Amino acid sequence: MLHEILAFIQHLLHEFDVWIYNSPTPGIIRDSKYAIPIIQTFHLAGITTILGTTVVTNLRLLNLGYREIPLEVIVSQLRRWFKIGLITTMSSGFIVFVVDPVRYVQNTSFIVKMCLLLLAIIYQFTIFRKILRANPAPALSMGNLVPSAISLVLWFGVGWAGRAIAFFG
Repeated sequence: MLHEILAFIQHLLHEFDVWIYNSPTPGIIRDSKYAIPIIQTFHLAGITTILGTTVVTNLRLLNLGYREIPLEVIVSQLRRWFKIGLITTMSSGFIVFVVDPVRYVQNTSFIVKMCLLLLAIIYQFTIFRKILRANPAPALSMGNLVPSAISLVLWFGVGWAGRAIAFFG
């Protein structure tokens, strides 16, 4: 029964991929010389913004940088930029995806990237947010090191897996 359900879902995804690929708008983007490089520039700018805000927040949480600025100020100042980076990355990434969905769905690195992205978003907006809101005393302690390490590994993992799409299947 489970095998039939998975086969049906795979069939639906394949039909969706074919439909998107043959739609006119992705074709226009795909056939343009400059569209994909421009869209990917926005995608990379968004990823860079996410990684930059994540690194600064974690440096402050670990008391390794920005010590003169209270943690809550860093978090409140960077929250907006993080969200802008996330929206930019996800919207531009979606456009790149719809141009050639079959290529991406069949790419293991893309699947890993999407799994890491989902985990990173869930972690960022649940567990990590609670830790930051609890306003821990910034310190290089296990209580701060573990959540920071998870945050950094997840977000950098998204970036590394994204880069691997071009090199691995």
